Amino acid sequence: MIQPLRAVHRRAFVALALVLPAILLIGLGARRPRPGPKTHAPDEPDTGSMVKESSTLWQKHSIQSRFYRKPDRPLDTYFVLLSAENLNEPDLLLYWATNAPQGNVLPEDAQLVGVFATGKAFLLPLHGKGAGHLVLFSPAHQTVFDTARVEKLP
Repeated sequence: MIQPLRAVHRRAFVALALVLPAILLIGLGARRPRPGPKTHAPDEPDTGSMVKESSTLWQKHSIQSRFYRKPDRPLDTYFVLLSAENLNEPDLLLYWATNAPQGNVLPEDAQLVGVFATGKAFLLPLHGKGAGHLVLFSPAHQTVFDTARVEKLP
């Protein structure tokens, strides 16, 4: 009774030894290529005019900030953040707040702008207020990663 079971197991392991690597190779070949941070073109507005550009707004990290306005929507301000270094923090979220964060706590009036991505254009939610703070927040560590004071834009 043991011999027939051993023969079945031997055939099953030989079959798996041939099938599993083939499945792995097919899966690797079917993946879509992910562009790295250097190959991703910035999502800068094509028709917009640059209002301000600064690389010294952020307190802890070197992040270049560019602010744009589109001619068809002069009240809306868009901004693009270009990080010179790789930010090794999981799931950074970008917030806009009128008050500066105290310690590692987001201000109560903080509004979620979006998930941080280098080169992605975001709409700045000014709502009549000219100045405020951009806050990079890490929900995984519950800490404020970095902040930038944005003065009133021209």
